[in-house]
Amino acid sequence: GAHATSQLNNRHQIKAGFDYRMFDLNRWGHDVWYGRTLGYTEANPRLQYTSFGDAAPTEIAAYVQDQMEFNDIILNVGLRFDGFDAGSDQGVWAHEAVADAGADATLNPFDPSKRRATEMKTQISPRLGASFPVGDNMAFHYAYGSFFQRPHFYSLLNNHMAQMDGGTESGFFIYLGNADMDPMKTSTYEMGLQYSLSTNLKLDVSGYHKDISNYPASQEVYSVPFQDDGSGHDNESGWGSDSTDNFEAAHYSFMVSDHFGDVRGLEFSLSKTGQSGLTGRASYTYSIARGTASDKINAGNGSLTQQEGTVAANVLAMTTLDWHRPHILNGFVDYHMEMGGLLQRAGANLTFNAQSGLPVSARSGAGGAALKERAPSTMEVNLKLDTQLSLGPVSPIVYLLIENVLNSRNVVAIADPGSFFDDASSYVDIAAGPTNNLLAYGKPMTINFGLQINY
Repeated sequence: GAHATSQLNNRHQIKAGFDYRMFDLNRWGHDVWYGRTLGYTEANPRLQYTSFGDAAPTEIAAYVQDQMEFNDIILNVGLRFDGFDAGSDQGVWAHEAVADAGADATLNPFDPSKRRATEMKTQISPRLGASFPVGDNMAFHYAYGSFFQRPHFYSLLNNHMAQMDGGTESGFFIYLGNADMDPMKTSTYEMGLQYSLSTNLKLDVSGYHKDISNYPASQEVYSVPFQDDGSGHDNESGWGSDSTDNFEAAHYSFMVSDHFGDVRGLEFSLSKTGQSGLTGRASYTYSIARGTASDKINAGNGSLTQQEGTVAANVLAMTTLDWHRPHILNGFVDYHMEMGGLLQRAGANLTFNAQSGLPVSARSGAGGAALKERAPSTMEVNLKLDTQLSLGPVSPIVYLLIENVLNSRNVVAIADPGSFFDDASSYVDIAAGPTNNLLAYGKPMTINFGLQINY
């Protein structure tokens, strides 16, 4: 890569550069759980390699930006080009025909003859930022950007050269990578204003919106059972001596980039600055986050049946994302003062964070259901007391840190937010009620004593 910055004059600062990355990836391993892959050998026909298939991904990026400063406005204008190629010679397989409503019921989606090489995925992303004063104590700011994000190599290449999932041998527990996934695209919009209440007290109000497309998730497929005898996969002799050793590609899940999401919110912050003495900041955010999948293994778009060419209900249905907390309040208060003699400096720091509870689905029992219920809200307060000593060439800092001062029992994660059963559910006795959801709690009140030496 190469990057350059030039201050052309008092109005324009130009930044430009490019990056090129080339990878050589291979993953070796033996695992019967993944079924048939290109790792078949005559010496060991049943124990297959789970390999990336010796892929060589590439990434390229180039950008140019101009920061323009005028008397009453500052503008940042830029353009960025991104591209990536998963680098697999046979990485694109015939799942597109299965995922199409007019699917061919006779198609074997893992047929090697229907594979082709991956191609470069590209995007041109504009960027714009502006800020200007409104009166003596107020300034307005606006920003727009389009962003490009390559899928993780695991989502692209994990077992992507599979011939089949091994039918019931692998069942519902296997996810095939998809080397033909598109990059995730995010468009962000933000605008707000800053207002100086006094010399060192500032209020900031901002609104933002993120539009996310090509979000990665999984697609579950029930294909027409295809009898694979192993021929045609550099193994003309087949899997075994007769047809009893054949496998059926009846069910599999693979990664797709069909999902999308929408995040928007308002943020209010009040901050006090200063060289010493009392400083602090408090911020409150209200947000709405919805999408068709909460993570890359969430099958939010239903199950597809090759024989009928249809997809089950709840196709790409927008729902609350399972990590979303609509109300968040956080900040800190810090007070330090200069001392004399042995005690050079002393003070205290208090941080706080309060959030809405994580979403769950009462009475659902299904991961794709709307997450309308919530776990209890959380509250965490941490306190740190410290003093800096003056001991000649060294200035040790002695501190006492108390985490979770209020000893709150905060739910920080939920193992399965889509299977939350309350008393109205017919499954409550079987699932042992909400305790079946494996709520994970944060640490209780914890006291730390430490010594930091600066020299």
